[in-house]
Amino acid sequence: MLEDNDLEVFGLNRNLTRIYKAILQSKGLSPAQLEAATGIKRTNIYPLAEQLVESKLVNVDFVGTKRRYTARDPEILKEMAVERLSAIEKYMPELKALYGSGIIKPKISYYDGDMAAHIVFEELTNIKGDNYCYFGSLPAQLALENLDKTGKYIKKRLKRGIRTRSIRTKAADDVEHYRDSEKYLREIRYFPRKMPDDMPDIYIYDHSLTILATYQEQYALVIESPELSRMIQALFEIIWDVSLSTDGKK
Repeated sequence: MLEDNDLEVFGLNRNLTRIYKAILQSKGLSPAQLEAATGIKRTNIYPLAEQLVESKLVNVDFVGTKRRYTARDPEILKEMAVERLSAIEKYMPELKALYGSGIIKPKISYYDGDMAAHIVFEELTNIKGDNYCYFGSLPAQLALENLDKTGKYIKKRLKRGIRTRSIRTKAADDVEHYRDSEKYLREIRYFPRKMPDDMPDIYIYDHSLTILATYQEQYALVIESPELSRMIQALFEIIWDVSLSTDGKK
């Protein structure tokens, strides 16, 4: 049964719905008859009924100076829904641009302890994009080995088709399934000069930057910042261009 608040999605409050229902059930009602049918005062009937007229749900006729309201076919509600959806689609790009045009504050999350790496690797298998880049070191890869003995993170990443590019310390190539391989959707290059093997990893994905330390400090710092991630991505590309491929060539 249609309740008085069931048409709120079309902008009809309880009183508007009560009036609309009364008109639908009749062949036409005057303001006085609407007052009797709904219990709404006549002084309120006039503006509410006119709203229904403006919404194209109801027609108004005049017999002399007296108003008489009749309902249009309720199928008009479907047409209204289609028109609204069309308008939303038309202006969505502009609305999206406005939504992102204000001041954006970066979101920063901090995790520590043994679960920090677990949280990061779980997030990397659920990114919005189809690839991520990172500066890597051996301790972080071994941390993943300890956390992911069944290879679930790698399997999940491969199932989603997420590719990775990494610039690593040379020692990080000791683990077979972390080597440069199309099978694992992975491209690897090495830093052009010696880097400490205990340095934190830095992951760049979507609009986020994650720093993961797994050697002694064991923490993860996730920063959601389009500007910062773009800058670090640009630095990654510069270093990638001068880094060594797995065959030792630039």
